[in-house]
Amino acid sequence: MKTQFPHTDEIKAILKNNSDLVKQNGLNYLIPKWKRFTDNYADNEDLIYEWLNEMDARKIIDEILVILPNTESAKITEVLKVIDAKFIEKTFEINECVWNDKVEKENQYDRQKNWYYYRVNQNLFENEDGQFTKRQ
Repeated sequence: MKTQFPHTDEIKAILKNNSDLVKQNGLNYLIPKWKRFTDNYADNEDLIYEWLNEMDARKIIDEILVILPNTESAKITEVLKVIDAKFIEKTFEINECVWNDKVEKENQYDRQKNWYYYRVNQNLFENEDGQFTKRQ
């Protein structure tokens, strides 16, 4: 049976400026999308715009998590741990935010909180020649 995640009016309000699919389905679209990306593309995607789109989807998940009751948030976090671990396994950390310094500052992205914006795979690293440096 497919897991159903909450999709309350409060969640819908957060999603009001997103695509119709995201607005209509919330976490029920975003979490399977993140899993599909991680399973099928995290290790071989080579287009920065596709990468940024997927990282933004992961950020939206985080934005929803903070408004959920602790019990619901904890359940979803457990689901995400498995997916995130696979993403981490298929990527490596970089010194730069994948968006760029300007966007990073404007949005106050943080390496701890928004860790996915500081990771890439080898294909993307090579395609964006000179844009990123591997973190030691």
